[in-house]
Amino acid sequence: MKRNIVFLIALLLAPLTVARAADTTDPFAPYLDGKAPQITREILPPPEGIAVRRVLYRIRDKNEAYAVIAVPKTPGKYPGMLLLHGAGGSAEEEKAMAWAQRGYVAVAPEMPGLFNALTHGNLPISRAYNEGRYLMNPDTTRSVIFDGMLSAMKGLDLLRSLPETDTANIGVCGVSWGGSMTTMVCGLAGDKVKAGFAIWGCGFFDKGNWLSGKPNPNAKPGSMPQNMTDEERERWLRDLDPGRRAPNIKAAFFLAAAANDFFGWPDAVQATLDAIPGEKNHFYAPNNNHKALVPGGTGFEDVKQIPSAPKLIGNRANYLAMEVPYFDYYLKGIGKPFPKVRVQKTGDPFLARFSVTAPHPLTKAEVYWAKAYPAEAATNPEILGKAVLERAWTALPALKAGDGYYEAKLPPEAVVWFSLVSDDRPVTVSSDLIRILH
Repeated sequence: MKRNIVFLIALLLAPLTVARAADTTDPFAPYLDGKAPQITREILPPPEGIAVRRVLYRIRDKNEAYAVIAVPKTPGKYPGMLLLHGAGGSAEEEKAMAWAQRGYVAVAPEMPGLFNALTHGNLPISRAYNEGRYLMNPDTTRSVIFDGMLSAMKGLDLLRSLPETDTANIGVCGVSWGGSMTTMVCGLAGDKVKAGFAIWGCGFFDKGNWLSGKPNPNAKPGSMPQNMTDEERERWLRDLDPGRRAPNIKAAFFLAAAANDFFGWPDAVQATLDAIPGEKNHFYAPNNNHKALVPGGTGFEDVKQIPSAPKLIGNRANYLAMEVPYFDYYLKGIGKPFPKVRVQKTGDPFLARFSVTAPHPLTKAEVYWAKAYPAEAATNPEILGKAVLERAWTALPALKAGDGYYEAKLPPEAVVWFSLVSDDRPVTVSSDLIRILH
């Protein structure tokens, strides 16, 4: 009898067992393999000689943002550095520690709309890349970029309030959207900032990648500038475009640009530079998109990667290698200024001539030129956007034509050019972008 009951129970359960064996929808199944996970980021303890604080600070109302503060332990006053991450990034903890090791007070905030992991309050935060950046109703504060910019500005106030900070020597540095935030902060802060370094961070979005898309009614709310009304676009540019704030920049300013960048097109970069009334410098990295493979750039030439070194180095410590001599010069008075390139007028539009003031020996002097975009780019936004990214910049050696002067003969198909020079630190700078009128 017992054997019959056991057999009957087994018979009844058999379909369930078969169903479970055939069920491959268990969401945990692919991950229960027992393999160790990949470590994507290791949070370092403070290196010897510096102190690190992790804080929340008030933006407005109940809204708070997270920031990392790194300070040298040796008592005294130090120059200040505000470090602004890009979209999808977070508070630049390692870079803050690296600047503190160099003798700076560093604040690295997180900016709502760009990243929100440790942000609190009733923020209209973005939960997906680009979501909510172009919402403008009922007013400008609806855009997630507003609170991102406000977080950056309050991060500057936090930096200036620290007792260790020398408020006469404040620098701001950021990459991508953080580069645009750098331009914005320097414009809003005026003489509260002494030196700014924006990487792929121009303004005048209406002269850049806003031109590359068409309206799309199926896009997420606030994800596309093309979906704004004319009035909303005008208001966004007036309030949130860094280029419109550039005329108020009082800091010495460097704009690192890529000549094929999806984010900051060369025309938008040049418009931003033209709007800055004071001391400024820049480079265009030819045939690069959101990187700078030029001496002193993201290649980190002559920087030895030694794992056991006590100091953070390479791209964990900087966005670009040449940030260090830049801020050391402007905020500490150490070293010499960057080279300065000035275009010289000639009677021949195809003769590129420029002068260079260089306190260090030059290692390279070149001219880069490009052909016109395809004719269809004038009326087709998709073709225009593709043409910017794929434009070929051809190098020509620039030959000495006198004391501090260089020349290169351009081909007749050239419509635009710029010069690019590097010195032995290494540091790279460019001339303005020059258009040839045919």
